Amino acid sequence: MNKIPEHWKGDDVPFWKMNGSGNDFIVVDNRTARLPEELIATWARQVCRRRQSIGADGVVLIDRLEPDSPAGAAFQWRYFNADGSVGEMCGNGAMCGARFAIETGIAPNPCSFTTMSGIVEASMTTDSNGSMVSLSIPDTGPVTAEISIDMLGTSITYRSVSVGVPHTVVIVDDADAWPDDGKFVVWGRVIRQHVNFAPSGTNVNVVSTTPDGRLRMRTYERGVEAETLACGTGAVASALVAAEIGLMHPPVQIATSGGGNLVADFVIENRCATSIRLQGPANVVAKGLIHSDALQ
Repeated sequence: MNKIPEHWKGDDVPFWKMNGSGNDFIVVDNRTARLPEELIATWARQVCRRRQSIGADGVVLIDRLEPDSPAGAAFQWRYFNADGSVGEMCGNGAMCGARFAIETGIAPNPCSFTTMSGIVEASMTTDSNGSMVSLSIPDTGPVTAEISIDMLGTSITYRSVSVGVPHTVVIVDDADAWPDDGKFVVWGRVIRQHVNFAPSGTNVNVVSTTPDGRLRMRTYERGVEAETLACGTGAVASALVAAEIGLMHPPVQIATSGGGNLVADFVIENRCATSIRLQGPANVVAKGLIHSDALQ
């Protein structure tokens, strides 16, 4: 479905605009199925448009639990990318969803909730510097062996790993200066669509070490189809690859393009990350109603 029916456009939808290190989201309490299931993908595409609507990298839905949900879970977390596609997991989106649920009384602090990737546990702390959320997320898949591909006349070396969603990590000398022609989005798109990652594609993380011992990360996100200011699952993937090859040791601090720091701690077992903790900021930007004009 490409259009929102006229009879439904009159329903204003309460929302919070939130971001984690600049990775921004529209968060909605959908436990009463305010958004009809068949319209959610289209609605997400419409409201995530920048300049013409609210604008965001994706939509976080706080949904009612399914009857067979694990005991102790407070809600079902769902994520839709800006293009309307489903995201199985999003670290910063999960942090923002957790803060929303805790502050609105939907969930206690700490809490657990279901995702397509498994159970996630979250806790929130707030001080003069803002609110930080710590997540315990499911184990990753194994880091692949180093693979080289030729693209745009250059050989690119990468490793891949699944953190609920597929990620590819490219280690370079200077992530901010890569590539030489300055066309990060062009290169990110070509890697994301490479035949090696067909048919679902991949998220692309380009990383380098910093003089102060952090990992600098830039991400081209599948589903957003652009460079985003941060990526939580990408931070875990990048930290794991760096640790697997001996470049870093957990916990790893990841410097994002949004200026914030994410911290990924984990244990490496058989090239996988287990006992994962991801911590970062979850900021509230605005609260309000999405008017029907936002869907034009």
